[in-house]
Amino acid sequence: MGDNKLSFKGRVVIITGAGGGLGRIYALEFAKRGAKVVVNDLGGSLGGEGQNSRAADVVVSEISEKYKTEAVANYDSVTENAQGIVQAALDNFGRVDVIINNAGILRDSSFVKMSSSAFASVVDVHLNGAYRLTKAAWPYMKEQGFGRIVNTCSPAGLYGNFGQANYSAAKMGLVGLSETLAKEGYKYNIRVNCIVPLARSRMTEKVVPPPILKQLSPEKIAPLVVYLTHESTEVTNSIFELAAGFYSQIRWERSSGQIFNPDAESFTAEAILNKWPSICDYRDKPFNKTQHPTQLSDYNALIAKARDLPQNEQGSQSIKSLKDKVVIVTGAGGGLGKSHALNFAKYGARVVVNDIRDPDSVVLAIEKAYGRGRAIPDKHDIVKNPNEVVETALKAFGTVDILVNNAGVLRDRSFAKMTDEEWDIVLKVHLFSTFGLSKAVWPVFLKQKRGCIINTTSTSGIYGNFGQANYAAAKAAVIGLSKTLALEGLKHNIKVNVVAPHAETAMTKTIFSKKELGNHFDPSQVSPFFVLLASKELDAKAGKPVTGQLFEVGGGWCGQTRWQRSKGVVSLQPTPEFLRDNWRKVVDFSQYAHPSSAQDSTMAILQSVALESKSASSLASKKDGFRYSERDVILYNLGLGCSSTELNYCYENDPNFQVLPTFAVIPFMTSGNSIKLESLVDDFNYAFLLHGEQYIRLNKFPVPTKGTLKTKAEPIQVDDKGGKAALVVGGYQTVIAETNEPLFYNEASFFIRGAHVPEEKRLKGNRPKFAVQSFKAPSSKPDFEKIVSTDPNQAAIYRLSGDLNPLHIDPNMAKLAKFPRPILHGLCTLGITGKALFEKFGQYKEFKVRFTNAVYPGDRLKIQAWKQQDGVIVFQTVDLDQNYVVLDNAAMKVVGSQANL
Repeated sequence: MGDNKLSFKGRVVIITGAGGGLGRIYALEFAKRGAKVVVNDLGGSLGGEGQNSRAADVVVSEISEKYKTEAVANYDSVTENAQGIVQAALDNFGRVDVIINNAGILRDSSFVKMSSSAFASVVDVHLNGAYRLTKAAWPYMKEQGFGRIVNTCSPAGLYGNFGQANYSAAKMGLVGLSETLAKEGYKYNIRVNCIVPLARSRMTEKVVPPPILKQLSPEKIAPLVVYLTHESTEVTNSIFELAAGFYSQIRWERSSGQIFNPDAESFTAEAILNKWPSICDYRDKPFNKTQHPTQLSDYNALIAKARDLPQNEQGSQSIKSLKDKVVIVTGAGGGLGKSHALNFAKYGARVVVNDIRDPDSVVLAIEKAYGRGRAIPDKHDIVKNPNEVVETALKAFGTVDILVNNAGVLRDRSFAKMTDEEWDIVLKVHLFSTFGLSKAVWPVFLKQKRGCIINTTSTSGIYGNFGQANYAAAKAAVIGLSKTLALEGLKHNIKVNVVAPHAETAMTKTIFSKKELGNHFDPSQVSPFFVLLASKELDAKAGKPVTGQLFEVGGGWCGQTRWQRSKGVVSLQPTPEFLRDNWRKVVDFSQYAHPSSAQDSTMAILQSVALESKSASSLASKKDGFRYSERDVILYNLGLGCSSTELNYCYENDPNFQVLPTFAVIPFMTSGNSIKLESLVDDFNYAFLLHGEQYIRLNKFPVPTKGTLKTKAEPIQVDDKGGKAALVVGGYQTVIAETNEPLFYNEASFFIRGAHVPEEKRLKGNRPKFAVQSFKAPSSKPDFEKIVSTDPNQAAIYRLSGDLNPLHIDPNMAKLAKFPRPILHGLCTLGITGKALFEKFGQYKEFKVRFTNAVYPGDRLKIQAWKQQDGVIVFQTVDLDQNYVVLDNAAMKVVGSQANL
């Protein structure tokens, strides 16, 4: 491990949006390490309005006073005068070494309400601004043989986010741009990376719940930015997710997919449907392996294998749901668009053939094959007149069911030679037309409560490509836009997917290799996939709507592409040096996750940080033990609903003062995270963690009302549940610290959906008989029944006993976890039930429950119990307001001499 600090002496750093938030922290950190800094900030509002030089001036003054280093303020707009920002660096410091593209604005609204200007302004600042500034600095970095660039993406870009179609598009566009620049700049020692931070700033304060904001200091983002831009760092063409001291790499993962004989006669939507599960299967196959690529598939090898296959099996399901559906296909005068139009018509759809040059010949071909009135031409410009394209469909057919955004242009050129006009036209045709047409059909889809959009991206957009900075940025932005539209459309039965096709067309002919041209990647090897995505039969086969997905298709091969995130590393006090010394952990994919939404990603990251934090406090706890007093006992009892009239629970001087026996779970909660679940299973994701069951054994009763306890935790069982989930059972032995006398024993069962346990990690330890026994609630009349009304404020009190998870108090956090409002702690429901049973049947020594549903504070709980042999009481708890069981497979075993049977 190195002790030397990373120095930036002699380096010149440009930071946009540096007047506050992340940018300000970056500027201070670089200055502290000897860099000369250009502090660029327009000084506008969060929405981009206005201008004020004060923000940049204050940061420059702060740098001068704190670090006595040189810094200069710059107030130019990244969109209007990026050259002026670079010129400020050259005029004041003679060079430019590092660019941090950080400036940003928000213009959030639901897609149906989003204006064209709101979309354009966000794309302009985030994506065009980064392009223009980088373009202005590129010649100087290239000439000096050194450059470091960090572009700022967002979880909304990677996964989509409700109300942020513009922001998602812009931020994902930066990924495509970054990947291309990394490839073009490599031989000139220009390293380009993308960060996906979640940090407290003016932007995130508007959308992130306060409990999360507390952990999201910008100071914990800066160490990675500093490390990535140091001259000793060779990392490039990479994406990193980070927040609150958590650092990880995220990369593309492409399924092995499925190959088909590409012959047009048998390569049909039905053939693909027949093999659909294999397309989304990420296990290696004889003809292809699951990959973590930085470029497109080896289509030449795949099509050679595909052509050796027999004719494709069609399966038993025919595609009939497209009959008389209305489809708009843009760029349908030739190539892929023409193929799509003909394929949809083949399945009985009515087609609007949009092409600015020649839609008529395709309309004639459709009518000749499938009858008059099956297609109409449309020559409107999709960039300038998207509404008119949709209006054509409505006038002719009365509705629109499916939109295929296919039209495109290429203006390929090395980044150094690319003109602003070439950049702009490619973004307009690919990105802005996709936005405009989707916006035009959206009200139609909302009204009829159904719709389908299939957007066309490119492997250049997914992985970047030499000479295609404009195309890669535009096509990546289409992915981000599609992800958000899929989220917003889901509840309205609007599906949105995005496909990267590999086919020879007039547009792609110019960039295909001689071997690719010889292999004849015909559009007919792509179009059946588009047809299938628009069908109801696919959703029936998948068992759910197929939406928000990214696919790569061509040459008879179909595959799915998703994100994979490394296990990462957490530091509660991170530095660039910590990252340098622990870099292998940052990029370690031996354990990984597949985040699919901004919410899942954020929750998993924050859980990792919470785990590290609790692990640190757990070390202290092991030293000092768990101390509790009569005050803690009263607080716990109150949290279970005890009232001031129950003096035995609420008044320490009462002769019968006691703590309820389920207090046994509190020491367990303080040490629960000492079992590192993420190390026990593969593909672990905190967002998919469920607390399944809880078992308690009491070794001493009554429970002491004060003391110091110590808890030792160890995994008891680790098992795989059919490849769909992992089960981990933790055992927690709590003893009285002074005497080492056993007091409680807890077992907690955790299910992790989507996780797997390989044979070598599986564990099957001995468990108490009562913990594994099944207790089905009898159908007979219960021996005991009680209705308990929980208090609307109950979670607010119970959490003070140690479980401070904001899910139970903060409405925003609850929504993030997909609950309509904060929920009651499961262990609180356990305690409320335990209190009723304890008061009815007396002291118990074993207690076991299965958590089946959430309880909301204020709900009424019905507790039912049935007496069994040998002092066993089987019970069940039902939430009357939600009309479901919340505690099941539940029982307790009473102590013989103290039972009220």
